[in-house]
Amino acid sequence: MSSDRRFEYDKGPRLEDERESDEDDADDECEEEPTDTRYPRQRRLAVPPWKAGAVSGIGAFVTVVAVTYQLVGAMFAGGLFSGMEDRPSRVVITGLIALGSHGAPIERGEEAIQGAYGVIRGLTTNVTALVPAVVLLIAGYLLVRSVRLETRREAGLALGSLLLSYVVLTAGLATIGRWTPTGDRETETIAVAIEPSLFAAIGGTAVVFTAIGAGVAAVPRLLAAER
Repeated sequence: MSSDRRFEYDKGPRLEDERESDEDDADDECEEEPTDTRYPRQRRLAVPPWKAGAVSGIGAFVTVVAVTYQLVGAMFAGGLFSGMEDRPSRVVITGLIALGSHGAPIERGEEAIQGAYGVIRGLTTNVTALVPAVVLLIAGYLLVRSVRLETRREAGLALGSLLLSYVVLTAGLATIGRWTPTGDRETETIAVAIEPSLFAAIGGTAVVFTAIGAGVAAVPRLLAAER
């Protein structure tokens, strides 16, 4: 064997070739990414649908009561009930207005409040009537937009728990929204009767506006599914 034996080694790729291959791989990755950004994917909360709906319903109820309570404070500051000796509390009037804004009839004794009883008749204004409508629209929109709902069953559970919790809590205001004026000759309690019509009025309002908000939120998801 020869002592000056030579060994040959394979030469690796040149540095310039490696840089070019890295650039090509980066270009391929960029091409694989979707270029349509009209309907970007958003991170949604992975929570049980019934729990998300219940939290949304409770949040909507708290928001409606808080906003209505603030409006009642402004009414009291503007002189409402100023000429009465036994002014009702803000909590009582808040309950009456919140229920009346959902379409529940306010009664005096066993009869609905007539136009002659102007103080109570003027409580439910256009502004107060918009409060539950706007809040329920936003609640339905955020629920469908923020929570991961993969099937119709999950969507039904989420929306159903929202409506149930909201209707039950709102109907509970009828227990505190009661006022008996002592200065009247005929002392009769002004309240909202707890009967099926109360739940029908609240439920109808909740279903309509929650469904509108949820439908608006579901449009981008449906359009993305058709692509």
